Amino acid sequence: MSFYSDFAEYYDRVFPVEDAVDAFLQERMPERGRVLDVGCGTGDYCARLAATGRTPVGIDPDPAMIARASRRYPDIDLRVAGMGDVGDLEGPIAGAFCIGNVASHVDRAAFERFVAALAGLAEPGAPWVLQFVNWDYLLTRSSYRFPDVEIDGGAVIFERRYPAIAAEGTEFATRLRRGDEALFEGSVTLHPMTFEDCVTIHDERGFALVESFGNFRGSEFEPGVMSSSIHVFGRV
Repeated sequence: MSFYSDFAEYYDRVFPVEDAVDAFLQERMPERGRVLDVGCGTGDYCARLAATGRTPVGIDPDPAMIARASRRYPDIDLRVAGMGDVGDLEGPIAGAFCIGNVASHVDRAAFERFVAALAGLAEPGAPWVLQFVNWDYLLTRSSYRFPDVEIDGGAVIFERRYPAIAAEGTEFATRLRRGDEALFEGSVTLHPMTFEDCVTIHDERGFALVESFGNFRGSEFEPGVMSSSIHVFGRV
């Protein structure tokens, strides 16, 4: 996970806490109980949920991310663990979420095992919020470049792109630069998952689709439009 270890220093400035995301999670997570954040990064959403009475458990496979999160939030249960380790966690959990395209980092077989393990931990009726990029739209394109993210008033620029999109695996290339100087460059392989595949995987493993959105402000999910792909499931 050196890609994210190297990037941990800049993570909070590139991906700051968004109030719309927090409000979405606050509304859907149970008011009490253990809530699992899969791919917690530096732990900000765990901290916000803890402040409102939940008991978050944050996992991330990157040691640098968890080290940074633990320094900031020493009272929160934060662990170095990936999606493949969920079956080793203690249950039950009252709710769970995975945001920011984390799910795209594992292939279909690994994701299926993860959903099955999550179902084994989740209480009946537990909400499960999943976000990834809208692969239904992206798979109609050969490549895609996201809008640049400006940091420090535009002095630093974060670039993200998919140079060649393919169903069997898509490279995610990033660069953080100050002028022409590269502060960070990296790439990882992502695994596209369509909305239909996502629903099928969950339906076969004990989760029912409750609602879908194109962003955390509540816009309708449209497969043919570039957006987020956000889905709320309930443990049957």
